[in-house]
Amino acid sequence: MVIEVFQLGWTRALSLVLLCGSAPSAVLAARRVLASVHSRATVPSAVLARRYHGSLQGITDSERRPLRPIGTSAYDVAVRTGALLTELVTIPSVRIFHGVRQAAGGEPAIPHVLCAGRQLVLVESVAWPPGHYDTMPGGRICCDDVYIGQSVRPLRRAVRQWRAVLPRGHRVSAMVVVHPAGEGTLTLPPGLPGELTWVLAGEAIQDLRRRVVRGRQAVSRRAVAALLAATADRT
Repeated sequence: MVIEVFQLGWTRALSLVLLCGSAPSAVLAARRVLASVHSRATVPSAVLARRYHGSLQGITDSERRPLRPIGTSAYDVAVRTGALLTELVTIPSVRIFHGVRQAAGGEPAIPHVLCAGRQLVLVESVAWPPGHYDTMPGGRICCDDVYIGQSVRPLRRAVRQWRAVLPRGHRVSAMVVVHPAGEGTLTLPPGLPGELTWVLAGEAIQDLRRRVVRGRQAVSRRAVAALLAATADRT
């Protein structure tokens, strides 16, 4: 596969490898592709300097979205989260990618990926009414003990797949930003340390800023290259 990388073009080649999932052979091939990208086609400085990549135009409402807002559109709630994330672009190491394809073929794109040095945070957005939310062992989400037809399992799988693709020293986690829809108490599910965080929209930037400051590093060309390959619309 590596021999053919530059006949296909590195973007298509890496995307092809990502579709293979997390099998050991696919992981090894992905790492070789990224090594080739790094040695032969590093990200140009002008591209590396850009703070935003991609577009939210591909974020549409679909029952296939494992995490969905209630009472508003997926695009609208992603725009609201995107407006919050703009507070972080003043930090030199931060880059924000919109509409990042997932490794699993056919899965809807992740609205935002925050890249800060060698740290990636996959950011999903929902708007939920008041209630007590919890996750079942398989990832299904319940509100007041009633299953709401959503699941966090694909997002957790995406974290593992990105960890497998990126070189050692990179860290990948996920955050679900929950915008309250209506008055009343909204209790979020417990998170998974180092893997998944649930946070109310009003607290999201404070949480992300702490992570970025703790892991302050130069922009990772390897991470940017991989994210560019998985970004559906780079305009």
